Amino acid sequence: MSTTFIQMLRAAEVSGEPIIIDGGLGTALESRGIDLRHELWSAALLRDSPDTLAEVHADFIRAGARIVTTASYQATPLGFERASISAEEGRGLIVTSVEVAARTGAALVAGSVGPYGAAIGNGAEYTGDYSLSDAEFTDFHRSRIEALVSAGADLLAIETQPSLPEARVLADLAAEFGIPAWLSVTLADGHHMADGTPLIDLAEAVVGSPMIRALGVNCVRPSLVSPALKALASATDLPLIAYPNSGETYDAAAMEWRDGAAFDSNPTTLSSWVSSGARIIGGCCRTTPGDIAGLVASARELSRASSPD
Repeated sequence: MSTTFIQMLRAAEVSGEPIIIDGGLGTALESRGIDLRHELWSAALLRDSPDTLAEVHADFIRAGARIVTTASYQATPLGFERASISAEEGRGLIVTSVEVAARTGAALVAGSVGPYGAAIGNGAEYTGDYSLSDAEFTDFHRSRIEALVSAGADLLAIETQPSLPEARVLADLAAEFGIPAWLSVTLADGHHMADGTPLIDLAEAVVGSPMIRALGVNCVRPSLVSPALKALASATDLPLIAYPNSGETYDAAAMEWRDGAAFDSNPTTLSSWVSSGARIIGGCCRTTPGDIAGLVASARELSRASSPD
């Protein structure tokens, strides 16, 4: 399974054409009238309506996504406990997240691993305002990663990470389980992680991590992507990844996104991200299959423009 993702990355490095991944799973579900304002977020559909999840994954694949992420971002021991779900049942739901995403067989499946901050439910994934020991981070994340690997995920999407200590632990767990991963973080600004860590320090911290195959940002304002990519590119040769949100702001108390904005998928923006080292590009919260189709169209336009007559 690891060879497929690695080969895909190598091909993108040679061609310069980015790998387009999926967009906002939760957004696509909410567009169907599903209320996700609870502890399990999209993971609740693994129990209540897996067929709906499969339909949403298929929508992104039809839009051109080559990698889809599982509905396991919020599937954590803390969330399961709050929802009165046993550890055994919770593991089964995580396994289901991979099986549901893999149904079409048309894309790679990235097992989503969100941060501890997401389970707190107060928006801490955008601030990094929490502190656990390495052992506590390991205990929190190990069971989910084990279940994702056992279920056959092609790679891990270690995403929306605000904290350098937590990111280091997750990189170590990916190495322990021998599964390739991308690591993407949230930002305080264009040069710092949400917890204030310089992006250059993040890049230097994961240089020796054998399973971290791409590094970048997600669920950030699109305007922060270019400076963040340039900062990372100055400190690492790893392929970079960017999948921002639409530019809206998350209200953790109301569990709602505010201040509308349009996702930018035009060729000029895409070209600037690719020029800065992005080899994997997609969307996060508030982005739709239509937005991903726009990215695919822009990528094809850039490819045509760069091909010799």
